[in-house]
Amino acid sequence: MKQVNSYWVDKNNNKWDSNFYTEEQAEKFSSTLINCSDCSNCRNCSYCRNCSYCSDFRQNPQRYVTTIIGSRQEQTTFYWLGKNKTQVICGCFNGSIELFKHRVILTHGNNEFAQQYFKEIEKVNKLIFG
Repeated sequence: MKQVNSYWVDKNNNKWDSNFYTEEQAEKFSSTLINCSDCSNCRNCSYCRNCSYCSDFRQNPQRYVTTIIGSRQEQTTFYWLGKNKTQVICGCFNGSIELFKHRVILTHGNNEFAQQYFKEIEKVNKLIFG
C-alpha cells in the first residue's frame, strides 16, 4: 500500500481516500477485493473495474434516490443498512452520511451545491431515522 496524492493505493490501483481511511483500513479493504482494479473506496467486491461501490448497498434494497442535484448534476443514492447506518453513493464517493457531510464541506464549503446536498441529507435523516 502506498500513498498517492490523497489516496492509499494498492498493487491493483484500487484506492481509498486517505482523508477518510487509515492505511490499515485501506489494507483491510484491499484484502477483501477479488480480481478488482482501478476501484475507489470499495470492499467485498469481485471482478470489478473502475467502480466506486461496495457490496453493503446491494444487501438491502431500501434506498432513497435524489433528483438531479449538485455539481455533478446527477442523482445521489442513500442506502439504509439498518441500525442507524446509511451508505451514500455520489459519483466516486461511497461512505457514511458523516463522511459524505465532511466531503461536501471540503469540496463545496457552503455554496449552492453544498446546500442541495445538505437538504437531501436532512430529508434522508427524517425518512430513515424519524
